[in-house]
This record gives sequence, C-alpha cells and structure tokens, in this order.
Amino acid sequence: MALDRLCVVHLAQSDSEGGANKAAFRLHGNLRRAGMESIFHCGRKHLDDASVVPAHLPGVGDFVSDVVAYLNASGLRQYQKRSGTPFSPMRFSYGRLDLRLLSRADVVCLHWIAGGFLRARQLQAVKKPMVWRLSDIWPFSGGCHYPGTCVGFERACGSCPQLGSKSDEDISRSGILSREVGFRNLDLTVVAPSRWIADLARRSHLFGKLRVEHIPTGVDLNVFYPRDRSAARAQLDLPADGHLLAFGALGATTDPRKGYAQLRAALERLAATSDLQLTLVTFGSGDANRSVQISRFPVRHLGQIDDQVSLANVYSAADVLVAPFLEDNLPNVVLEAIACGTPVAGFAAGGIPDAVEHESHGYLAPIGASEELARGIAYILDRANDGKMRVNAGAYARRNFDLLKCGERYIELFREVAARTRA
Repeated sequence: MALDRLCVVHLAQSDSEGGANKAAFRLHGNLRRAGMESIFHCGRKHLDDASVVPAHLPGVGDFVSDVVAYLNASGLRQYQKRSGTPFSPMRFSYGRLDLRLLSRADVVCLHWIAGGFLRARQLQAVKKPMVWRLSDIWPFSGGCHYPGTCVGFERACGSCPQLGSKSDEDISRSGILSREVGFRNLDLTVVAPSRWIADLARRSHLFGKLRVEHIPTGVDLNVFYPRDRSAARAQLDLPADGHLLAFGALGATTDPRKGYAQLRAALERLAATSDLQLTLVTFGSGDANRSVQISRFPVRHLGQIDDQVSLANVYSAADVLVAPFLEDNLPNVVLEAIACGTPVAGFAAGGIPDAVEHESHGYLAPIGASEELARGIAYILDRANDGKMRVNAGAYARRNFDLLKCGERYIELFREVAARTRA
C-alpha cells in the first residue's frame, strides 16, 4: 500500500469506555477524516460503527471480558495489605487478534490494552511496526497504572508498595518479566501525551531505551468551544445565579486518586473563610439525582454523561473546573474545559501543568494542598466578571490541543515509522 494511503490498526480495550479509550477513538476518527485507512480493533465494542472490528471470538461479549478481569484480579487476593489503587495483572486475556486484519496494517497503534484484553506475549504475533500511546504507566510497570512515589518501574519492580509486598518475587516482578518476553524484538515507538509520562517512560526499565515522542491529546474544537453560559445552565437545569464549580471524572467521588476528599476540604475551607455563593456540579459518577451539601454549598450530581455536546454545556455553564487529581496523565476533562473557555483550579499533578498556565487561565496548587486549592478557586471566581481568564483558556486550547493538529503529528510519525520499516 502506498505511503499516501497508510493503513493504521488501533488496538484498545473499548471503543467508548473511559477517557483513555475515548481519546483513542477520537484519534481514529481524526485519521479517517484525514483520508487514512484506520481500523479500530477492540475488545469491547459498543458503537454502531463499521470501522470498529471486535478483537475476540464470535459470541464473546462484555460478560466474558468481565470474567477474565475477575480471574486476573484473583491473583491479588494474597496481598492482604494492598492499597485501593488500581493494579491490573495480565495472567489471562480474552482478546483474539485478527491476523488477516493486522496483515493489512502499515502501522499498529496500541492504546489501553489492560483489563484482560491482551497479554504482552500476544504482541509477538503483530509483526508490524507499533506505536504505543501511553494512557498511564501500565505498559512499562508490573501492573500498577500510576506509580505514586514508587520508582520500582525503573528497576523491574518487586516489593511493590501498592501490593503491600515485601518480596522482590511478587506479582509486580512477574508482570515485568512477562512484559520483557512479550516486548522482545518488537519494532516499538512510544508516544506520551504529557511531558510527565514521557519522563517516566524514559526512566523506566522496559521503555528506557526506546524512542519516546511527546504528542498531546487533542480536543475536537468543533464540539468543545465556548457556549453561552446562561443558555448552557438552562439546558442542564442548573442555577441561573451564583457561581458554579464543575468536577468530573470516571469514579469522580469514589476513586481516591481523583481527589474528591481534597475537594471537599477545599470547599469546607471556602465556606468558613468567605461569603461566596456557589454550587458544585459533579459528573462521571453514579450519583445522579442525589442531592447533598458540602458545608453550606449545594451539590448537584449529573451522573455519567456520554454525549459530548452535553459535556460542552457543563463546562460552559461552569465558572471553574476543579481538577483536584492527585496523579493523572493529561485529563480529558481539563483539555475539554479550557477549550470551552472554562478556567481550571487544580493540583500541579502529572500532566496538568501542560494544560494550565498558573494565573493565566487557571490556578495550580501543590499536590494535595486543599487550602491552596481553595485559594485558587477564590482567585478565579474573583476574576470571573472580566472574562480574561476564559479568553486565555480558549486561546491556549486552540494553540496546543487542536485535535486536527495533534492528528497531523501522529500521521507524520506513522508515515516515518512505516517508511523506515520498509527501507
């Protein structure tokens, strides 16, 4: 196939579940609009899209993938002192790659393949140059998705603090060893959406000698753009008056890494030290229609929102997006919010500083510092009326996170990798 008509096959756990898979599917759609042949080969297909091809045996549905994920997780039961952070072993997998489909590919682009979708050894069957877009550190760790303060991924893991393990020969070490075998002799290039995860990959035991490129996640600016704030609030049946804070993530109120506890502490601080009138609007959790309060501030739970236009309305309705994440790569909600002209108050964690310029279109507090986060929220609300931060936010997103421009960088990389392999 000629280089001006490259075929890219994407491998991902799902076509629509979670931020990592949604970002992967956006890239796939962007490549197709650019005229490339792009095929999305995934374990859990939910979209009615002919370009999405299931990567499993006929009749295997989400139930089987859930069973495999459960069997993998059963290996964690021996670690009674493990923390609550996600850890994904890959002893078993349900994914079955279509080798005839892969034979058509010039490049195979890997995304989030955890959750029991694929084991490292299955990548040996690909036989094509691969580009791996990092959603988290799972590809080069022994099973964790975020390292916290641990640097075990630099030295082949073992004695994993997330498992509460004191043994060098624990499941994290076996995870690294299985990856070493699976990645052996692969033609692999790594793409990091944030500078933070690029640095971790370059320091890692598994990827330290590979080429690591930094290409940010892109945002569809035809969907995420500033909308009329009053109209957006009316559309969502949100209060017309007063300040609105938005907070959203998968497992927004239940995953400790998302920082809901720190957000509560920041709001309690604001309630005690200011006369601000505000409402917190959360989305991404299963708490829809449950009315609660944090101190004197009402909370509205919108539940999970899959429609992008509705998401854009949430961002546009808000005066501030709060991103209290204690560790994250380059959160979609932050990129989507600034594209809608909404300033961000958050912690300077992971890749968030790539997307938020302190006191220009947001406020960055030290990680976990709830009192400083409260100060950042107040800082933005004090300037809500002049509109300058909203203008700065939208302009920054257009300069740095335009989906089309980010897609062009992927296309250049795919062409280069395919040409080098043929040569």
